Amino acid sequence: MKAAGWGIFLTGTLLAAATGAKLEPMWAPFAVGVVLAVVGAMILRRSQDAGGSVSEEEGGIKDLGKLELRFGELVGAVDAARALEGEAQKLALEAILLERLLPIVDARLLLAAEHGVEPYAEVFTPTASGERCLNRAWSMLVDGSGDAAEQVEAAHGHFVQALSAWPGRGEAAGA
Repeated sequence: MKAAGWGIFLTGTLLAAATGAKLEPMWAPFAVGVVLAVVGAMILRRSQDAGGSVSEEEGGIKDLGKLELRFGELVGAVDAARALEGEAQKLALEAILLERLLPIVDARLLLAAEHGVEPYAEVFTPTASGERCLNRAWSMLVDGSGDAAEQVEAAHGHFVQALSAWPGRGEAAGA
């Protein structure tokens, strides 16, 4: 279904572009191209909504509880990476960025949909800072310059802050 959607979308786009770009536009084929492009886009959107995204087995997260659990695992992995040095730390950071953080970032809208924009911002603002710190640390390790340990430490702090801002955690701690 996805391939058909792409085919219809691209055919419509090319037809509209080819016929609309002439000095004297050919309006009938142009209109057909626009309609095909819109229909193709709608098919692609429906295939995405119907499960065209990454499955949980492939690293996708479809449940808010699992998202919080994976976030806790991320904090633990960054904590463990703080004790490493050199090539071992670089490999650990690569794994954290690709296998732990990326699925969380891909599923971030689950939190916004369930709890709203404010809790989303409270969790994912420090998450973005932590991601930048991890990327900086990885880059320092690759280049052999700077203090990567300081950046990993900062990332850990940002992720701990993000996890503590998770909706419901503050209420449970205060009870």
